[in-house]
Amino acid sequence: MQVLPLFPLGVVLFPGTKMPLHIFEPRNQALVRDCLAEGSLFAVVALKGGSETDPEAVCYEVGTLAKIERVVRLPRGRLNLTVSGQTRFQTVRRVDGRPYLRAEVEPMETFLARSSPLFVAAQVRVAYDRYRDALRGLRVSIPQFAELPRDAVDLSWAIADHLIVELSAKQGLLEESDPMARIRREVMLLRRESTLLGRRLANRLVGTPSYSLN
Repeated sequence: MQVLPLFPLGVVLFPGTKMPLHIFEPRNQALVRDCLAEGSLFAVVALKGGSETDPEAVCYEVGTLAKIERVVRLPRGRLNLTVSGQTRFQTVRRVDGRPYLRAEVEPMETFLARSSPLFVAAQVRVAYDRYRDALRGLRVSIPQFAELPRDAVDLSWAIADHLIVELSAKQGLLEESDPMARIRREVMLLRRESTLLGRRLANRLVGTPSYSLN
């Protein structure tokens, strides 16, 4: 186990993905300064309740370790960061002693990387492309995969990062330990969201008739 700075966010950070952060709170500025000075990671957890500025906010116990990749310094001590998700962890307990939140965390077990079967990759491709097309119909854009990752773990995290769904669903994907089970859940979410988005687009396109129905 190790003690690391704890950074609650209103989003889920997945392993192998990158995330921009704007640091403006004094306690989080101190957190970043210490991480840079010590060359350490910090622990990102998604919020269950409360806000990112609330020290008593309720957080999920499973999160992702974050590595600072890029720092842009701004006036009044503010910072723009790019962080990359590393490995998952389980929060054991909160620890006092610093102006920012800290916690004792332990790494979560990980499955060995293995290639996803071709038929699974094909299912993901079809479901993802349909989902992307449905979003484009509503003028929302997500990246197109020129080539899907062949490794099941990498594939599952890449899809999870691009899904635009409720936070609890994304947290469930983070907590799932089996990458193939995670991919199956993602395909179900992609299909569900495509159907819902298609209905929303259809409702938007249906106009009020200009003639009387009497």
